[in-house]
Amino acid sequence: LTIGASTTIAEYMLPALLGDFRAKYPEVSIHLKVSNTDGIVSMVENNTIDLGVVEAPVSNKNLVVDECRRDNLVAIVPPGHPKADLDTITMEELLGYPFICREEGSGTREVIADYMTQCHTSMEVAMELGSPEAVKGAVEAGMGISVVSNATIQKELRLGTLVAIDLEPPLERPFSFVHQKQKFRVRVMEELLEFARAYCEEHRDQ
Repeated sequence: LTIGASTTIAEYMLPALLGDFRAKYPEVSIHLKVSNTDGIVSMVENNTIDLGVVEAPVSNKNLVVDECRRDNLVAIVPPGHPKADLDTITMEELLGYPFICREEGSGTREVIADYMTQCHTSMEVAMELGSPEAVKGAVEAGMGISVVSNATIQKELRLGTLVAIDLEPPLERPFSFVHQKQKFRVRVMEELLEFARAYCEEHRDQ
């Protein structure tokens, strides 16, 4: 099986899921391709991969999109930042500081841009980086603030190197499986989809 996943999902969600799947089905060989959401959708459309897992809505109506779980996005600032003691923050308040974000084509960036439009604000990017780790590192270094998936910062919150602030209004997005409607469905792909759905249900609150 060849699976494609956007960066956030590949780094923070899939390793545990695929590890459990391999333990149950050791005979199945899984290849993982990592790209941003646009890249993964394109790979599914071109039949380069059997299954994609993405972090933003998919507009292609010819693909099957199966939501796995909801993901909560939060603002992050370094400890000691003027806003670090807040419980919630609006986008307007955030944008008083240099904003660090992911590259064009990233699902995270797309979701944040849509959210800003709904909040009647616009994104002025101080720094554009290609991975969640790079974004977190730049915020830790005091180069600006950002909005990231809560799933990506658990280690930093434990270590106290970042502070998370809930957005007001809250920002959620779907993590979804995406595949071809017409694709020849091998049994092992059905098994993986069922396993992944059950895994997501079981770990919904984590």
